[in-house]
Amino acid sequence: MRRTEALRASAARWHRTWQKALRWDRDEVLAEQVTLLRRNFPMTLWASLITSVGTVWIMSLVVPLAPMLWWLASHIAVVTLVYLGLRPLPRPRCGPRSDARRLLACMTAMGVTWGSLGCVVWWKGSGTDAVVYAIGILSTVSSGALGLGAPLLRGYVAYLTCAISGVLVALAVVGGPIALPGCVMVFVYYLLTCLHARNHADAARHSIELKFDNERLVKQLRAQTQRAVQALTAAEQANQDKSRFLAAASHDLRQPLHAMGLFLDTLARSPMSPQQSTVLGHARAASGAASEMLTTLLDYSRLEAGVVKAHCTPFAVQPLLSALEQEFGGQADAASLVYRTRETTAAALADKALVDLVMRNFISNALRYTREGGVLIACRQRAGQLALEVWDTGSGIAPEHLEDIFREFHQLGNPERDRRKGLGLGLAIVQRLAQEMQTRVEVRSRPGRGSVFRLWLAPWHGALEDEASAPPRDGARLAGLHILVIDDDEAVRLGMQSLLESWGCICTCAESAADAIARLRGVPPPSLIVTDFRLRNEETGKQALQVLRGHLQRPVPAIIMTGDTSPQRLRDAQSTAALLLHKPVSTGQLRDALVELLQEQAPAAPQSQRRSSAIT
Repeated sequence: MRRTEALRASAARWHRTWQKALRWDRDEVLAEQVTLLRRNFPMTLWASLITSVGTVWIMSLVVPLAPMLWWLASHIAVVTLVYLGLRPLPRPRCGPRSDARRLLACMTAMGVTWGSLGCVVWWKGSGTDAVVYAIGILSTVSSGALGLGAPLLRGYVAYLTCAISGVLVALAVVGGPIALPGCVMVFVYYLLTCLHARNHADAARHSIELKFDNERLVKQLRAQTQRAVQALTAAEQANQDKSRFLAAASHDLRQPLHAMGLFLDTLARSPMSPQQSTVLGHARAASGAASEMLTTLLDYSRLEAGVVKAHCTPFAVQPLLSALEQEFGGQADAASLVYRTRETTAAALADKALVDLVMRNFISNALRYTREGGVLIACRQRAGQLALEVWDTGSGIAPEHLEDIFREFHQLGNPERDRRKGLGLGLAIVQRLAQEMQTRVEVRSRPGRGSVFRLWLAPWHGALEDEASAPPRDGARLAGLHILVIDDDEAVRLGMQSLLESWGCICTCAESAADAIARLRGVPPPSLIVTDFRLRNEETGKQALQVLRGHLQRPVPAIIMTGDTSPQRLRDAQSTAALLLHKPVSTGQLRDALVELLQEQAPAAPQSQRRSSAIT
């Protein structure tokens, strides 16, 4: 009883398996199966024709030639009809199921024509020998067709059934001792071939599904790549918008700050009461803080514009540290902090101006975040290199924030965005400057104990130029100098005129190149030109200089002052032969620049000096 139920269950599973295997697949898969068989069928038909000729040759040994030739003629006719029937596949206006049914009919026709060989053998053959010959030929032909026709399992099973049934009938009718074992062996061969065909069909179906999965993944990858490209484009556009905004904001703020600085410096030289002096000091401090923030923005814009290039020269470290102590010592005293510098005799091979900028950022940060204790500036030899170190006893930095502090606009301990604590760009600028100098910076910190920032430099062991031998800059030489000032801002023109005349200069002010030419009629030509870079009516300082130098017919030395931080405008301004100063310009910077140009007029100064001045 149990054995009977097991057999029934096994038969039911076999039935479900084959029912599932023989059903049509979904249209998408079926279309691929039709395409695959259509591509294989020409070769299959040629193989069938060649095999049929060989079959006539072999079977003529046991069957008269005339019936075999009639069989060959009918076989060629069927092959021709099958070729004509399959040629238009796949048909654009018909679905894959219609094409599959046509394929099924063609494969059935091929099976019938091969199965008819059994009837010829039974009718005209010479007993069991002819049947055995036919079985051998048909088994070979059907096995050869397995790989080509199995992707459409229903069609191959129909082909195999038609081909084998003919010889089974012939074997049963002819009879004899081999009839029963022959039928059993042919039936077993039929079952095994069907199983192989099902496995081939499953493998083909799996390959087709993998192809669809791959195509789907490729589409998803292309879509993601497209989204990534769009996101990158949007990010680049946002970055350009940010640079334009910073440039515009910086320029618009620098103009009034520059004018205010000129007026404050002029006011400082006039007699004032102690209270007025105190108020003036506060005003100059506020102006200095705003100027510092704009300078930071300018440094950042210049780095983005790629106009900052490192020019490595050997220099003694101690004068640099002493100058920093003179500048920041008073700030430390005002905050009740101890400022110490360890004496050193070391020399470094680096860009001194960029090193100075890095150290200024380090020290400024140290003083800003230290409430008690102090800062120590030192230069140490470590592993064959020089380490310029800034130690502080501030609040320290948690380990998880050590990398974040070098990100742009990132500040620790300033959630209220107090602008007196800077913009969060200092250490980002330091990182970019170190990359420009092809060196590195590092930070070590313990929360609650303090931090140390290091800048690594290459040491220098050769001779150094004596800086004390540099000619002193004499502001007295400016007396009587005729200077042409071009600026479209009336407040700046008034401030410049007041300042230059206080130095004994003769000042001619104009708002454009055409206005300057008009004002120079009947007066001696200027010895020097000071011009803003961005003037009215889309005129630039570079264009104004070209017009005036052409009018005066000589290369008048010039200074371009700009509050613009646009990378392209900075590159344009730096391409001129003029000295480039960035607003707000202090009176000391302007005086030094004028004296430097006067010194260059007599003996030609090295070009490197002008470059270093342009980035100061």
